[in-house]
This record gives sequence, structure tokens and C-alpha cells, in this order.
Amino acid sequence: MNSSKKRHLMEEENENNVNISNTAGKKTVKKDLGFVEGAIVRIKLENILTYDSVEFNTGPFLNVIIGPNGTGKSTIVCAICLGLAGKTAWLGRASLPADFIKYGHERGKIELELYNPKGENHIIQREILKDKSLWTVNGRKANIKSVELMVSNLNIQVGNLCQFLPQDRVAEFAKMTQQELLENTQKAVSEDLYELHQKLKEARKDSRQMEQSCESVEGRLQQEQQKNSRLEQDVKNFEERQIHLEKVRVLKMKRPWVEYEEKRKQYLEEKKLRDEKEEEVKQARSQHEPLQEKMETARRAKDDFDAQMKRKSTSIKDCANKVRDSSQQLESLTDKIADVQKDLDYKQQEEDSRKRKAADMRNQLQAMESELAQVDDVQDHQQEAEKLAQEMRGVNQEMTQVQHSGNTIRMEMDNIRREIQGNQQELNQIQDISRRRLETLRQRHRHTYDAVMWLRENKNLFCKKIYEPMILCLNMKNAGDARYVENHISFNDLRAFVCEDPNDLDLFMSTMRDEQRLKVNVVKMPVETVESFQPPHSLAEYSKFGFSSFLKDLFDCPDAVMRFLCMQYQVHKIVVGDERVKSNVNRVIQKNPELHVFYTKDTQYTIKRSRYGNKEISARNTKLREPVFLAVSMDAQRQHELRKQIQTCQLKLQGLEEQYSSLQSKSKDLESHMNKLREIKKDVNKRKDQKKRLQYQINTKKESIQRIEAETIDMDIEAEKARKMVQEIAFLKCGLLKQLCVNTRKCFELSQEKVQLSLKHSGAIYEYTSFEAELRDQSQSLQGAERHLQELKEGLKRTRAMAKTLLDRAKVATGTGPNEELSPDLKKAFEQCPPHLDEIDAQIHEQQARADCTFQVDERVVREFQQRKKEIHRLQCDLEKRTRERDNHHHEIEEAKRNWLGPLRELIHRINDNFGYFFTCMKCTGEVDISIPENPEDYEKYGVRIKVKYRDGEPLRELTPHHQSGGERSVATVLYMMALQELAKSPFRCVDEINQGMDPINERKVFELVVQTVCKKSTSQYFLLTPKLLPDLEYADNMTVLGIYSGPHMMNHTEWNVRKFLRRREKLSERVV
Repeated sequence: MNSSKKRHLMEEENENNVNISNTAGKKTVKKDLGFVEGAIVRIKLENILTYDSVEFNTGPFLNVIIGPNGTGKSTIVCAICLGLAGKTAWLGRASLPADFIKYGHERGKIELELYNPKGENHIIQREILKDKSLWTVNGRKANIKSVELMVSNLNIQVGNLCQFLPQDRVAEFAKMTQQELLENTQKAVSEDLYELHQKLKEARKDSRQMEQSCESVEGRLQQEQQKNSRLEQDVKNFEERQIHLEKVRVLKMKRPWVEYEEKRKQYLEEKKLRDEKEEEVKQARSQHEPLQEKMETARRAKDDFDAQMKRKSTSIKDCANKVRDSSQQLESLTDKIADVQKDLDYKQQEEDSRKRKAADMRNQLQAMESELAQVDDVQDHQQEAEKLAQEMRGVNQEMTQVQHSGNTIRMEMDNIRREIQGNQQELNQIQDISRRRLETLRQRHRHTYDAVMWLRENKNLFCKKIYEPMILCLNMKNAGDARYVENHISFNDLRAFVCEDPNDLDLFMSTMRDEQRLKVNVVKMPVETVESFQPPHSLAEYSKFGFSSFLKDLFDCPDAVMRFLCMQYQVHKIVVGDERVKSNVNRVIQKNPELHVFYTKDTQYTIKRSRYGNKEISARNTKLREPVFLAVSMDAQRQHELRKQIQTCQLKLQGLEEQYSSLQSKSKDLESHMNKLREIKKDVNKRKDQKKRLQYQINTKKESIQRIEAETIDMDIEAEKARKMVQEIAFLKCGLLKQLCVNTRKCFELSQEKVQLSLKHSGAIYEYTSFEAELRDQSQSLQGAERHLQELKEGLKRTRAMAKTLLDRAKVATGTGPNEELSPDLKKAFEQCPPHLDEIDAQIHEQQARADCTFQVDERVVREFQQRKKEIHRLQCDLEKRTRERDNHHHEIEEAKRNWLGPLRELIHRINDNFGYFFTCMKCTGEVDISIPENPEDYEKYGVRIKVKYRDGEPLRELTPHHQSGGERSVATVLYMMALQELAKSPFRCVDEINQGMDPINERKVFELVVQTVCKKSTSQYFLLTPKLLPDLEYADNMTVLGIYSGPHMMNHTEWNVRKFLRRREKLSERVV
């Protein structure tokens, strides 16, 4: 190999360490080796996909990363994208950054060192956690926005397929439209061209909007002008009519002012009459005053007598109240005397009643003593009572024994019932599992559920048994093992019916498809027996690797279903193990070539062995998904045991119930006999206790007689007490009678004085009324004059109010303010009008008639005409403004188009030269040109068109996903990217496995062109990832080859020392010589 630099990467999959050969440590030596600004100098990964830890330096020109499939080449591409703030969607793999963390770890780290000619290199570090990422730039904390800004400033575009082409998106390059290819090419070569293109597209949109806007405004303007031209004559008629109406309006405004002027003159005349009448009334009042004084003196005397009469009446009323109070107190004392007499009578009645009650109780005592003397002796009943008690004790003892036996049997029955209930609940739970599975099937696949329900009702239509879907009839021995079965068997087969008879299968399928309109899966039972399916080795041979069982042994199912699973899914050969298998995966694969699929606790391993060449082995591990249908299992053996236990308990319970019923009958007989004995004993005890009862009653009666005799009342003493109380009350009545006489006499005297005062009061009233009548006669003429004066005042007030009302009305009619005078214009207009009301009314009638004779136009039409006239003026101004803006915009677009299309043509011409040269070197033909749309102004339709021809005799064809083969598309892709190499400003490019699908001749030519083009000092960095290289290729001195190796015995990359290995190699060579 003709290369001066070789760097070898070693990696081990799964849990092995990844080692590196030629790294310069954590800080790269700062030397100008041909790197451009932003080129990748160093890459370091920790716990990213297949890598535990790796760190290596890159070259400034072509970097060829080579290694077998699955060793981690694409991981480096993913790390570059994610480390430079790229989106996971650009990689075409996982959707979340956390999916790139190595399995079994919580976090991963990516560190990229970018070349900086102005100082220390930029070091970007991204630590990926499960739910977030932590960023640092040059050792300082940062966020993704600052990283994106730095990447953008360095012109790194990991989302541009023309610069960065991951393995999973290679096919997308040929699928890009011409427009997408143009955009990505502009981004890769010149951001200015791309921005100009975007501005042109936006400007084209704005131009269309401006054109539409101008056309819309011009159309509206023409419509408005046509509408107004039709209304001009109507508007002239309206204006002529308005002149007549204006004259009517002025006349109507002057009319209230003329009315006001006439009313004002009337007011001045009435005011003069009022002043004359006021003088006349004043002279009459001066002659009337002496008589008025006499009447006032008589009125004061009358008022004085009125006050004396009022005081006298009050004194009489007070005295009468005292007389009434004394009378009420006398009546109350009389009632008290009657109450004392009634109380004495009541006590006499109580004493008589007590004497009668005592006599009755003595008679009752004599009767009881007679009855006591006739009662027999108690000794005769004692022996009879003892015999009865002994017999009752015997019966009671027998009842106790029967009750104890019954309680024992009842407790045993309760225990059996509880056992039956517990077994029944457990059986119901087991049966409920089947119902839950059926409900899950209904939710996931309604057609299969309906078919199951139909089959359960129509089993008799078929010759042999049809088994329900495996979802319902598979029963896991351990619910935790359901994940293996559900991950191994597809859902379509889990919901499939199994038929023993082919005729039943045809009948069932036709019924479901044609009659029931249901889409179901049905399979036929294989003819081989279950015993014929045997594993290649016994479980004992697999157990040393950590395998514990075959998949077939983890569940139970009908024989027909098991045959199908062994035939279709090889469940008798699939082994399941624990965590020990995971640590011995490589050993398991090497020692057991017959294993194609096996399981650990949470992972499925799929092994593929190539049938050609060196028969390479590729392994894929997949995390098991959680089970859905079989997580709950139904234990058929336990179900049978529970039914048998329930039946046994029910038979035992039936026997105990018969024994308990017999004991209850015996208990009832003993209870009846005991009740009879109790009645006999009760009668004997009654006769035995009769004498004691009578003796007790006699003693109680004697005590009652003594208590009644002790309650005797002495009536003589009570009569003396009543006499004294009556005497005291009579003494109080005498005092009240004296007071009553004094108050009555005083009331009489006051009444006499009031009569005398009343006579004087009548004289004063007579004198007052005489003066009043005389004054009334003399003042009739004065009152007439005053009434006349009052009428004049009221008339004047009304005239003044009317004049004010007319003035306000006139001001309102002319729009004059309350404190304002008529405007000069109105005064001038009023001078042209007649001065009298009748003349004004005649003028109003004449002008109104002329207005009515003129053709009347709806005022809304005129208002619409004026508004439209304003709108026409506004639209004219708006159209002029928009037209100017449109013309200016067109000039700007033309200028931008010249600035964009000229450089773009030159760029595409240079790309075409490079692209055609590369194709000529391969003895093929290739062209790149600009795809210009029919309308050159549709800038969004401009694109880049690639045409290629690989064979003589065929025309140039556009590069599409359909015309060319995969290898031909790969050649065109890589050569187009090489054509951009010298033109683009990107610091690096990356192409992953672009040579896959190429024939050896094209692959060799493409590789040589890549080396020649990329290894020039004026070009940027280039990453080419490939799983293989052809032999005897030509290499350049300044290219870098990075080889990835994996194996179980690789040393850690920090211990890898190339110089040490070379020195050792030299020593070994010297020894050989």
C-alpha cells in the first residue's frame, strides 16, 4: 500500500472495549498541515452506539474509513452530525438523540475538535442523556443555539446532501427534485446565491400579489365610475329640489321669530295695565288698617280663653282618673274576700274525701286477712317442685348436648361453604382471564372476535374440531414468559384459527368471507405429530451457555396448534436463557451454528450466516416489546382441580346438612317438652307463693292507712285563719272609700269652674266674630281689586312664559344657542322674507309646491353618489401609488435576477466542466445544466438537471430513481459531489458507503478520481466510508486511511502506541536478517 499515514481503529461490539492506534492525546498539536478553517481535527466518542470509548485524529484531505459491516463506520458519521447540532432526521435512523446511546448506559459523549487558524482549535462537546443534551464549547457551557451559530459561521451544512451524505440517505440524493438539488448546490457553494434565489422567489410572490392588487383596484375603479355616470341626472334634479326646500326651511325658521315678536309686544301692554292696578290696590289697603287692629285685639282675648279652658279640662280629667283607680282597687279587694271563702270550702271537701278513703282501705284490709286465714300450708308443694326441677335439668342437659353437636356441624358447614366460595372465586378469576383475552381481541381485531363468537354457536357444522385463535387457546405456564411468544409469533398467526380437516377449512373460509364478510386467518394442522419435532441437541447441552428452556416448553396449547407452531416457527428449536447468555453471545454463536434465533431476558438475537465467500456472520439484537395478549395465563390443570374440589365439598356439605336437620328436629321436641315442664312449675310456684303475696299486700295496706290518717286537716284552725284575712281586707276597703269621696268632690268643684269660664269664652268669641263680619263687609271692594290685580299678574306671567317658549322655539329652529344672538347670515336671509305671518305662510306653500313638482330622488342614492365620488378619487390615488410600487419592484427583480442568474450560469458551467471531465475519465458522458421553466419569472421552478450516459448507443438521460441502476446512481452522486469539491466553501464533506452497488471497474475509476480530486492542497477535507476496497488501488501520499477492527482481545485505545509497534517490528526484522 503506497500510503505514508495509516491510522487503525479497533472496536469490539457489545461489551468489548474499543481501541485506537494513532492518537495524539486530548490536546492536538497545533500545526498547519493543510487543514481549512472548520475541518475536523480530532473525534472522540464515549458510549455511542457500538463504541465504549474511542479517540482518533483525522487528515486534512481524503480520509478513507474502512471496516466490515456492523463495526461502527456509520456511527462516526452519526457522531459528526449530532456533535455539530444536526437533526436526527438528517441521519434517517432513530428519532431521538437518546437512541444513539450505547445499550446498557445512561449517557453518551461526543467530542469534536475543529481547526481554527486564528488561535486555539474549537472543541465542541455534547453529552447526551435520556431526556436532554449538555453542550460545552472550548470548555465553557453553551446551548444548542450557540453551537448552531458557530457551525453556520464555519459554513458547515450537515443537513445538505451535497455536503453530508449518510448511509441511510444515499438513495435520497437521486430522489431529490431539480429544485431541491439547486438549493442544496447553492447552499454548498455560495450562501449569497442561495439567499438571492430565496429573495427572488419571495419577490416573485410579492410581484404576483402586486399585479393582482393593481388589477383588482383598476377593476373596482372602472365599476365605480360606471355606476356614478348613470346617476348624474338624478343628482341634478335632487340639487334643484334642495334649493326650493332650502327656501322653505328659511321661511319656517323666520316664522317662529315673527310669532315671538308679536307675543313680546302683547307682554309689554299687559305689564303696563298691571302697574296701574297695583297703585289702586295700595290706596284701598291704607283705609282698611284701623278695623283690622280691633279684630286682632278681640282674637287675642279669644285665644287666651281657649288656653284657660284647655287647662281646666286637663285638671278634671286627672281627678276623674284617680276616682276610677280607687274603684278598681275596691273591686279587687272584694274578689280577694271571695277567694278566701272558696279556699276554706275546698279544704273541707278534701277532709271529707280523706275520711271516706280511709274507711274503704280498712274494709279491704279485713278481706285480705280473711283470705290469708283460708290459704293451705306451703310444705305440700315443695316436693312436687323439686321433682319438676330434677326432670327439667335432665331435659336441659340433653338439649345442651344436641345444641353443641349442631354448632359443631354448622361450623363445619360454614368452613366447607367458605372453601367452596374461595375455590369458586379462584375458578371465576381463571375463567375471567379468558374473557379478558376475548375482550382484548375484540378491541384489536373485531373481525376475528366476531368469527370466534360465530364458531362457538355453529360448531356442529364441521366434521372435526376447529380451534379458536392462539390468543385464546395458548396458556403460559409463567406469565413473565409471554414476551418471548408474542415477539416470536406474528400477530396475524396469533389470531389464526387452526383446522384439522381441509374440508372444514374451505367451508369455514367461504362462510367467513362470503356470508359473514369477515377477514380472518385460518391455517391447517400439519400431518406430522408433535413427537416428530425434536431439537438438534438436548437442553442439557445448551444449559452450559445459560439457556434454561425451549420456547415450546413455556406454554400449553392444543396438539394441533402445537404442531403448527413447531412446523412454522420452530418453537421446539428456539432456546431461552438468562443474563449469562448475554455475556457469552459470541461464544454461543460460534459453538452453536444451528441456532438462528435465541432469547435472553429482554433481548432477541437473530443470526444470519452468509452462504458465499468466507460465510460471514452478522448478528442483530432487538429489545423485546412488552406482551399484550398472553401476559395473563389460564392454568387448565388448576381449573380442573378446583372443579373437583368444589364437587367433593358439595357432597360433604349435603351429608352434614342432613345431620343438622335431624338434630334440629330433636331440638324442637326437647324444647316442646321443656315448655310443658315450665308451665307446671309455674303453677306450683304460684300456689306456693300465694300466702307470702297476701301477707305482703296486708302490710302494704296497713302502711297506706297510717299515711292517710296522718294527713288529717283541722278545720277550726283553717276557719280562724280565713276570718282574720277577711278582716284585714275590709280595713283596706275603708281607706279606699275615703279617698274615693275626696276625689269625687274635687272633680265636681272643677266642673263648676269650667262652666263659668265657658260663659266668658263665649262672650270673647262673639266680640271677635262681630269685628270679623264688619271687616269682611268693608273689604269686599278691596278683595275685588286684589282679584283683578292677581288675574292681571297671572295673565302677564302666562304671556311672558309663552313669549319665552316662542323665543326658545325660534332659537331651536335656527340653531341659535340660549345666550346667543341670531347670526348675521340668518339676519340677512330673514330680511329677504316677508315680515308678516300670512305672507310667510303663502311663501312656504308656494316653494313647497315647486319642490313637490320636481322629480324626487332617494336621498340615499345621492349620498351613495357622493361617497362613490370620494371612493373614485381614493382609488385613482391608490392605483397610481400601486403602479409606481409595481414598476419599482419589477426593476428591483430584474436587477436581482441579473445578480443571481449570471453567477449561477457561471457556477453550473464550472460544475458541468468538472462533472463532464470526471465522466470522460470513466469513458462515459455526463452533463449538468440549469432547468429553466417556461415562464422565466417562476424562480421557484428553476432547478439543476443532471444527465448521464453510461453506454454507447443510448441517449443522455436525466438522473432519476427509475432510469439508472443503484450503482449508476451512486457513480453520478459521488462525481457530482466531487465536481463541487473545488467550488464549495464547506470545510469538509462526508460520503458513507457510496461505492455499494458499483461494479469493480466503476468503483476503481471513481476511487482514483476521488484521490486525484480531493488530495489537492486547495480542496477541503473529505470523508469516504466503505466496508471494502479493491486490491492494487492507487493512493496519494497526503490521504489518510482509518481501519476499523473488532475482536474480543483488543487492548484499550489509550495503550495503543504505533511508534512502539514500529520499533518492535524493526527489531524483529533485524533478528530475521
